Amino acid sequence: MSEDQTQFLTEKEAETITNKCSGCGATMDYDIESGNLKCGHCGNIKNIENDDKVERRQMCDALTKERAEWNESAVFRCDGCGAKQSLDKKDISRNCPFCGNPNVVAIEELAGIKPDSVIPFQITKESAVDRFRKWIKTRWLAPRMFKTADIRERINGLYSSSWSFSAQTDNNYSGTLGRRVQTYHRVRNSSGQYVTQTRTEIKYFRVNGQLSKSYLDFFVQSGDKISPAMFNKLKPFDMKLLKVYRQEYLSGIVAEHYTRNLDLCFTEFANFIRSDLRRDIMRRHNADVVQSLDIRTNYRDRKFNYVLLPVYIANYMYNKKNFNFYINGASGQIVGKYPKSKIKVALIVLGVVAVAAAVGVGLFLGGFFS
Repeated sequence: MSEDQTQFLTEKEAETITNKCSGCGATMDYDIESGNLKCGHCGNIKNIENDDKVERRQMCDALTKERAEWNESAVFRCDGCGAKQSLDKKDISRNCPFCGNPNVVAIEELAGIKPDSVIPFQITKESAVDRFRKWIKTRWLAPRMFKTADIRERINGLYSSSWSFSAQTDNNYSGTLGRRVQTYHRVRNSSGQYVTQTRTEIKYFRVNGQLSKSYLDFFVQSGDKISPAMFNKLKPFDMKLLKVYRQEYLSGIVAEHYTRNLDLCFTEFANFIRSDLRRDIMRRHNADVVQSLDIRTNYRDRKFNYVLLPVYIANYMYNKKNFNFYINGASGQIVGKYPKSKIKVALIVLGVVAVAAAVGVGLFLGGFFS
């Protein structure tokens, strides 16, 4: 590291926060079962001032043009032992590598837009492990060794960052849609007999109209720990559990900051709206295909919320390949890909072949004796 970089990091030095027990001075972590802070040393409980009156923030040009141009790391001082650690832009909370204290970055020190809200974990790690075991047992093709593997040390909680968008839209549209219709024709076959043939044709027609539709709390992932496909399968997240952001919820749990900024994710939201409106317009006109469709959308009352969502991430190495699983930390929904037993797959193939062969023999014998 150059002298200039060292000086820059020193200038960026900031504080982290830990929650101290008033009874013994030990560090307190967020306790999922009680929904409060709990001391792991003496068991003391400290209530968190819950606030569920989360306000959606109005989007403006200044926000949509904002870029997260904070590629540098910053040096944060541990509130527990005073050690300095480098946290990059993706980190909001992390355990100190020197004393193990769970440090949460002071919200005033976060670069870019600050978290507005959080859905606290509702399911403990032990419950998540039990749910995973029950889930994997129902996957018949999974290898037995994989089903019985101990994943307790491979599963960890994470607050995944997300943008929640809401908007009212007024839409004008015009275009050409198509509807499949069946036509019947009398034709002469090779034997000279008349038979009826069915043909499917597409009848195109012009459309135009207006459509208004509201969208409320559509989540777009803004972190990079979970693939978009897996994130969408983890939905929905219950907005009734939403709380105003407080750093206490992050104590002892890893949290990530956004890496995809507001305007980029709003574009993804807008693409979803366009696809959704396209489906609505096709249903409205009983159409099957689109030849052309122009949708002009006027957004009213665009709002957003920067939300931290609870997710358990589990990984397991099988045959030198890593498999990731994700559990919604509020609902318990589980998604992920699992390995397939080659022996079980082979048995299914053999079974299908045997059934097909039996059907073939039955048809042959039926025709032979008829």
